[in-house]
Amino acid sequence: MRQIWMAIVVACWAVALPLAGPARADTGDQQYLDLLKSMGLSCDQNVFSCPDGDATLISFGRQICRQLHGGNSARSLSTMIVRSQPTVQTDQAVKLVAAAKTAYCPED
Repeated sequence: MRQIWMAIVVACWAVALPLAGPARADTGDQQYLDLLKSMGLSCDQNVFSCPDGDATLISFGRQICRQLHGGNSARSLSTMIVRSQPTVQTDQAVKLVAAAKTAYCPED
């Protein structure tokens, strides 16, 4: 049941993410931050600890993309995030991975 639920969440976000707004001309950072804010996952929404502010989330998003390029699946990355960040729920991790993939490595 959990796998079906996760597949539904990913599918919904795959449809919703392109509607979040056009990509900026920068490196994707603003797009990523805008996506996270629209999902309720920005630093000021108290889901993640952000000791360096938005730079913390940007670094994390870029790392997610590197992991995807390295052969990790979105599902395995979401699971790793949940295990390493006890305050993060599965649906939040799935959204975080989807936002990083959209902003930093859309070709995957």
